[in-house]
Amino acid sequence: MTAGAAPSKYAFDNNTVEAANQLRYIGETVDSHTRATLKSIEVTAGWKCWDVGAGAGTVAQWLAETVGPSGHVLASDLKPQHIPARGNLETLQHDVRVDPYPSGGFDLIHARLLLMHLPAREEIVHRFVSALKPGGFLVLSDWETEYLDLVLDSPNEAATDVFSKFLKICRAGSPAAGIDTRWAPRANSVMRKAGLAEVTTEIHAGSWAGGTGACLLHRSNTIQLHSRLLGAGFQEEELQKLREVLLDPSFVISSHLMFTTVGRLPA
Repeated sequence: MTAGAAPSKYAFDNNTVEAANQLRYIGETVDSHTRATLKSIEVTAGWKCWDVGAGAGTVAQWLAETVGPSGHVLASDLKPQHIPARGNLETLQHDVRVDPYPSGGFDLIHARLLLMHLPAREEIVHRFVSALKPGGFLVLSDWETEYLDLVLDSPNEAATDVFSKFLKICRAGSPAAGIDTRWAPRANSVMRKAGLAEVTTEIHAGSWAGGTGACLLHRSNTIQLHSRLLGAGFQEEELQKLREVLLDPSFVISSHLMFTTVGRLPA
C-alpha cells in the first residue's frame, strides 16, 4: 500500500450480529478443503504458524492442535473477537495492510478469503514471503467470483433468477469494495515472482443444497449487505424470496471456485 493511502473498506464487519453466523458458514463450506491442504504439506509438531485474517479461528484451532505444545500459532484479524483462546494459540488485532509484521520466521503462513479483498495484495504477498523461515510454506486461498453460473438444480426459474440477480449485483459492486474477482488465479504467478518455489494450485468447489454450507453463507451475506442490495436495485420482497430460496433443499448450487495456492521458500 502506498504510504498515506487509505485502506479500502471491507465489505463485511465482524462486529455485526450476523458476523458470527457468516464466519461459521465459511468454515462449514471450506474448512475440510483447508485442512486437507495443510495435511498435504505435513504441518507437524513444533511448527510456528500464522493464520492471517483468521475469522472464527477454526483453522487456527486446528493448527494449534496439530503443532502441539511445542509449537505456536498466531491468529490475527482486524477484529479477532471470534477466535477462541487456548494455550499455544495467540490472538492479535492486526491489519496486514499497514501494521508491522511479526518477526522470527514462520514455518507456515496461511490466509484464506483475505487477499481478494485487499488492493495491495501483491505487496502483501512479498511481505508474507519475507516473514517465512527458509523452507517455510505460504498457503493462499481465495474464491474466483467472476464465474456466476452456479445453479445446479432449482425448483423454478424465479428461484434461479433471483439468485443470479444477487450474484451479479455482488460482482458489480466488488471493485468499490476493493475486491478483485479474478485475483485467485493470479496468485500462482505472484507467489513465484515473490521468490517461492514448488508453487502449486488446486481448484476446489462443492455442491450445496438450500439450508446448508454455501447457501447459508450467501443468505448470511444478504443480511449483512441488506442496505447495499436495496441501493443496487433489489426490492424487499425479492430479498425475502431469495432468503427463502437459499433455505429450500430443492435449490442446489456450486460454491465459487476456490483457488488454493501453496509455495515454499527455498531452504
